Amino acid sequence: SSRFGSSRQCSSHSLPSLRRPLVAAMPAKSSRLARSGVALLLGAAAWESCSSSTFVGTRAPVQQARTAMNGYRFDWMLEGKNGEKGLQTQDGYWVGEVGFEKAMGAQGYRYRMRPTSKEMKEGKEIDGLIFQIGPLKLRLGEAFGGTGNNEALRVLKKKLVAEGMYDKAKIAENEYWKKRFGHNRWEPSYIDQSNGLPTNGLFRGLAAWSGIDPLKEEKGKTWFEAD
Repeated sequence: SSRFGSSRQCSSHSLPSLRRPLVAAMPAKSSRLARSGVALLLGAAAWESCSSSTFVGTRAPVQQARTAMNGYRFDWMLEGKNGEKGLQTQDGYWVGEVGFEKAMGAQGYRYRMRPTSKEMKEGKEIDGLIFQIGPLKLRLGEAFGGTGNNEALRVLKKKLVAEGMYDKAKIAENEYWKKRFGHNRWEPSYIDQSNGLPTNGLFRGLAAWSGIDPLKEEKGKTWFEAD
């Protein structure tokens, strides 16, 4: 009995000692989970803050606000404002494709070699550009036969050719070169002679390609100059 009594006493005293490691192990496990969660959150935050273009040993580029972006002033570049012939920009100025299409359409010019909305309504110079399959109308011809030429652009080309050299400094320099060397230094800007009008056949003749037709075999028959 003493043996059984002593065993009961030993077992009753040993239970608390067996429970202590289990109770102590629970906080350790939860702390490991907490540390893992914090590490994951920090890693996600670091990944989000790093730019995709950042390389080892370099600093991520500073991103500016999109509203502070300089826009291209093509109108200034065309007119050479302030005597500058290169790229000109203006802060806060931006014209997208919709703006270009509307601005050019208001002057009668085509954008992206596509007929203007007015030309589409009037059916002017759009032959072969639209294909109809049942109730569907597809503008497949623009992919193969699109052109930026139209009546307004042909008028502008003729005007530019008639103006010729308009830079006063170049005109004065040409006069000096003509007297001293017998020829001009500057020539008028080249204006292409394409007109966008239908031609006979897919390929142009040599006269239309070179601009020289001494026998008058093509000029006025299958080839017409823009001017």
